Amino acid sequence: MPVTIRPLTPKDIPHLATLRPGYRSETVFEVERLHDGFQFGWRLVEKRLPVPFDKGHLYDFTPSVQDEIRGRLALGEDGCEWVAVDGPRLIGILDAEYRAWNNTVFIWNLMIDADYRGRGVGRALWACGVDYGRARGARAITLETQQTNVPACRFYLKMGCQLVGIDESLYANATNQLPSLQTTPEIALFWAFWLRP
Repeated sequence: MPVTIRPLTPKDIPHLATLRPGYRSETVFEVERLHDGFQFGWRLVEKRLPVPFDKGHLYDFTPSVQDEIRGRLALGEDGCEWVAVDGPRLIGILDAEYRAWNNTVFIWNLMIDADYRGRGVGRALWACGVDYGRARGARAITLETQQTNVPACRFYLKMGCQLVGIDESLYANATNQLPSLQTTPEIALFWAFWLRP
């Protein structure tokens, strides 16, 4: 059966737990800071890890995450909720919401099951988000990844996103430290896809 992209329904939400959206990366981006007073810049340098970083089950769709998605589904036209299915199997999700205060669409989740990566499923879900954003008249799509998720960074760059910021403090108190980088926490990378100039 071909993969189908369709709107998320409430009945789909418990099945999100069957997705395997974790990732493994042989490399990470290290942040090099360049600053002099108020002049500040940074660049990302890809570095090979001595031990691959494995996100494992940290992206699992727990009951609390399912509740958050259920809440965004209840937003009606302010929610953008799509799934990819292969027959009865749920294999991907686009979970986003329109934010009127800054006229953007924020992507909370764009995740594909490990068995279905590299088959165009992510690209098809991304297109749903772009279509939704344009229909809403949004000025941009925004999202956040981490410097450990090099495959996702490459995907968003290929989709036409621009890296617009970093936040080294977002995960500073989190427990998801990188064993291969000793005590360095994950770093948030912020992306934007401009829907209009």
